[in-house]
Amino acid sequence: MRILLSVIAAALMISPLPAMAGPAESAFLAKLPGVWTGSGKLTGGEPGAVDCTLTLKGSDKINFSGTCDAGKFGLQSYSGVLTYDDKLNQYLARSNGQTVIGVKSGGAVVFTSKLKSIGGDGTSVMKLSATSIVIDVSLVRSDTGDKISTHLTFKKG
Repeated sequence: MRILLSVIAAALMISPLPAMAGPAESAFLAKLPGVWTGSGKLTGGEPGAVDCTLTLKGSDKINFSGTCDAGKFGLQSYSGVLTYDDKLNQYLARSNGQTVIGVKSGGAVVFTSKLKSIGGDGTSVMKLSATSIVIDVSLVRSDTGDKISTHLTFKKG
């Protein structure tokens, strides 16, 4: 469970490279600030409920911080920055030294990451829009081979 929470926190700990956003990207980013709350369930080898809070502040550069609580497994905190790079025409995110590129999909930006840690391997997909943030994580534990996954949905309060 602790491993999956670390993966969720990593998915949320987006810390992109600084850049200036164009008008369309600035308008998108300007819709994100506020307090977001999310919840979901862990399924697989270590099931349970997950409740998260995420605070986003800023305009062209969005700073965020938050926590996820999985009951008996405790709180995981995360923080970072979200921006757009005009030179590359991409939303860029960095977590733990890894750069993740966001792909525009309709009214959302989707960040997909491959996860590889001592706890296991998997994927994380975060879909960020002005009205919701959805995070799906799937992980296969290296010690047991158990598959753990979660689906978290955030709404702005």
